[in-house]
Amino acid sequence: MKFLPIAVLLWFFHMDALCQDYELKKYSQQLRVHHDNDFFVLTDRYYSSGLFISYQKMLSKGIFGSNEQLKFRLGQEVFTPSQTQSTNTDLFDRSYAGFSGLQTTWSLAAQSELFKIQTLFGIAGINSGAGGFQRWYHRAIVISDSPIWIDELSDSFHANLYLSYIREWNISPNPFGINLAIHPQLALGSRDIYTEAETVFHFGRRNIIGESIAFERLGNNSREIYFALRFAYKRVFYNGLIEGNLFGDNSPVLRSTTKNLLKLGFDFNHRFNRNDYRFGVRYNSKETPNSKGHAYIVLSYGFSW
Repeated sequence: MKFLPIAVLLWFFHMDALCQDYELKKYSQQLRVHHDNDFFVLTDRYYSSGLFISYQKMLSKGIFGSNEQLKFRLGQEVFTPSQTQSTNTDLFDRSYAGFSGLQTTWSLAAQSELFKIQTLFGIAGINSGAGGFQRWYHRAIVISDSPIWIDELSDSFHANLYLSYIREWNISPNPFGINLAIHPQLALGSRDIYTEAETVFHFGRRNIIGESIAFERLGNNSREIYFALRFAYKRVFYNGLIEGNLFGDNSPVLRSTTKNLLKLGFDFNHRFNRNDYRFGVRYNSKETPNSKGHAYIVLSYGFSW
């Protein structure tokens, strides 16, 4: 065990040496597919899955000049109680909830800082299509009993605003770099009201904050290969996919939320020329008084041009 840090260091140098050289370019557009799923950690509850496709582009002339980026992400999220085969809704630790929506992100990078403004508009409930998609997924791909999806959240429209600030410090240079970032976030809207404070450590070869896959930024295709450790505290004031729409909801199953959440994460990231790869694991403590902590896998691939 005492040789583990040395082995990790040697592995990074080995991978860095094996990477084949290619022409350095400044790609300004990217198409990305992202998938979250707890099936890979042998559960099927709470945040069960998420499927997203996004397009992002560097702006040649933004509001404040250069270093601005715009992203559009279309996604669908699936949430279920842990009692997926029960018809007794009194036992549910949360309701069945699906959400489909469009998120827009504007970001501005400085030397060691990143500012983000995000808007989210979408539909929760049966018309989100999430319940039907999960049932099809279990029949056609997983070949297992599907959650029965009774008394799902009623259809409602949601709008949300997210404000983020990231500040980063470089502790050690490449190739085995160490970076520390803090990431406070504020959410306001009918779906989410919360504050979150995250600390992230990056270990390995990485580009600067405004050009790194770490923050889904474009502008530099220099290879990156690193892993990240994430620690976050989230203070929840309202969760519309558990408590119902903030502006009124007649759903048959609504629950109260846990106000204080702990979130942990691990990522492995690799950028090679046009291609961005990410594998990660996420964990959060229980979101309702009667639920449990939950973990899921993150998979992502982006192609730039």
